[in-house]
Amino acid sequence: MTQSQRKNVFISYSHADAEWLARLNVHLKPLERKGVIDLWSDDKIQPGSNWRKEIRKALNEAKVAVLLVSADFLASDFIHTDELPPLLAAAEKEDAHILPVIVSRSSFEENESLSRYQAVNPPNKPLLGMSRAEVEEVFYTLYKSILHILRRQEDKRRQKSNTESVAYTREKEELGNEKIVHKKLRSRPIENLTEDEAVIM
Repeated sequence: MTQSQRKNVFISYSHADAEWLARLNVHLKPLERKGVIDLWSDDKIQPGSNWRKEIRKALNEAKVAVLLVSADFLASDFIHTDELPPLLAAAEKEDAHILPVIVSRSSFEENESLSRYQAVNPPNKPLLGMSRAEVEEVFYTLYKSILHILRRQEDKRRQKSNTESVAYTREKEELGNEKIVHKKLRSRPIENLTEDEAVIM
């Protein structure tokens, strides 16, 4: 799947850290509600679904992967063998971005595959041990980081679109045809967007 087709924010976590997932979901809910992101974690898998297939599909569509890193996270065989390899491979091709959030002290810094990605909070300052205000600040920083990534993606898309438009116009001029401009309009307005979200949309 190409970079422009990836829309999901995929959250990888150990079920032992579910409380942090819940708080993260609260911070990212406004972006999901406005359609800026498609937020995905395995708690969205419906009963009776092929859960491996659902996870694989979400991994393939991930633009941003938020990793809630703890000792439990690093000890998970499923995360190690099924979730991280496709996410890291996509990040290497610049189709996805990895954003580790350090939940607890662990061997994160000794993990060469993961420690190359800048964590949202320092490894020696995990969420465990922080005050409520400090935890909220980390999640807000994550929120802003996701917006920044999506803004850069949109800027690249617009630049590519403008380049293609210029090339198309020149080609039509060489053929002696008129330039026809097509614009895709929204079917309904989206209200209450922040300035950052408006830029992305």
